[in-house]
Amino acid sequence: MRTEHLIKGALFAAATLCAGFVPQSGLAQSNLTTGSEQVFDGSKARVNHSSKLRMLSQKVGSASCRLNAGIGVEAAKEELQNSRVEFNTIMNGLENGSMALGIPSAEKSRVVLKSIKAVKDAWKPIDDAAQTLVSSGGNADAAQIIANENLKLLEATMILSSDLSGRYSNPHELTQADAMALNIAGRQRMLGHRIAKEVCDIATQNTASTDGLGQSLDMYSISLTALRDGMVDAGVNPPPNDVVREELAAVSEVWTASKPVLDAIRGGMQPSSENVEAMAQVSSALMTDMNNVVTLYMLATPGQEDVYRVPLRAYAEQQLSKWLENDGLISAIRAQNEAHRGLSQADIDQLDKDWRAQRKQDDKPLIDRLLSQPASAWLRDQQAQTASFVTEVFAMDNHGLNVAQSVETSDYWQGDEAKWQKTFGNGSGDIHISEVEFDESTGSYQSQVSMPVTDPATGEMIGAITFGINVQSLL
Repeated sequence: MRTEHLIKGALFAAATLCAGFVPQSGLAQSNLTTGSEQVFDGSKARVNHSSKLRMLSQKVGSASCRLNAGIGVEAAKEELQNSRVEFNTIMNGLENGSMALGIPSAEKSRVVLKSIKAVKDAWKPIDDAAQTLVSSGGNADAAQIIANENLKLLEATMILSSDLSGRYSNPHELTQADAMALNIAGRQRMLGHRIAKEVCDIATQNTASTDGLGQSLDMYSISLTALRDGMVDAGVNPPPNDVVREELAAVSEVWTASKPVLDAIRGGMQPSSENVEAMAQVSSALMTDMNNVVTLYMLATPGQEDVYRVPLRAYAEQQLSKWLENDGLISAIRAQNEAHRGLSQADIDQLDKDWRAQRKQDDKPLIDRLLSQPASAWLRDQQAQTASFVTEVFAMDNHGLNVAQSVETSDYWQGDEAKWQKTFGNGSGDIHISEVEFDESTGSYQSQVSMPVTDPATGEMIGAITFGINVQSLL
């Protein structure tokens, strides 16, 4: 009974964020449907990205403390700069729309726009100070500005998250139960970096107290228990499936391993530089796992298992299709089609076998030749400009053999797979979007979108192209 009471109390703040989830001004009808047709409005992405702002406010605070204290300087500098870029990208997307973030349109609600402005006002001095810190490698005045303004920014991002949740909760795309879980899971991402910030502040005798650290530790533990086991009376359902349950178990394992040192600091132990750096690494690991939890919750909504397909198709049609207009890429596919005109299936099978064998060898003539193609270099450059949204891209000829690619693929021939068969191979010219799968190399959930490539000179389909997409950026 005591534990249940504590959990309910600790979750009250999250519940109040969800209290405004009654759709405003007939939103569920006017904004989400046209007659009986459902219209995607990016509800989940808006709520998730606003939750990321809370996390980033604390990540910036943690990184700036470490950078100014000379603890893990290069890692702290990179983290601070990346956080700045991500914060600004999300703010722009929430205000103006961004298909790369899964937000299909600019914000129209006066309430939300007012909250966005409040966040921008609170963020401006911190962003300027963070830029100074990154360029200087350490600046006490800039670090102090971030420390002084951090709470104001956190409060502004929490209000924005609440307003967006209130506006965009709807039975078609985001239920109240989902929104509660997303809010709590999203808050966990923030708490991990807040704890890292507080440990650094204590180590450098800055603003944090052991009491504040203790409150953060208790909140993290209680909320994690609620997500893992459920607390229906507090509005938190048990995990929707085994995959979510297993991911939460992984979070619990990391958290349990880190608790003894954190409890010792809470009890008065002065944290060392090693403790500060270790906690920064733990907070990043916890954030990665909680990002996966959030994604899995969003994909687990009954009737919305394929919600990622809507923004992904729109992004492919509006943005990725522009890649297919590149003259160098078109020329490379045409040239390989001509060179491979006489290939038999036996020839194709042997090339694929050679590719797979070369992946395990130091000498990789076939792989190196493709990766060194000008079209491959162009694809790598285009991929880099998406800031990890596109994780890989490779173009195929009219046999399904790779022509150009940004990274080394596991095989050379794609002609026996849906990415080629259901775009070029069957003559349909359709876009194909794969199921979401976990990618071990990036630690994130991804999908592949494949499209036919058409020769602009003839209008004839000449091959296909596949993009690996980090769907966590879309949801």
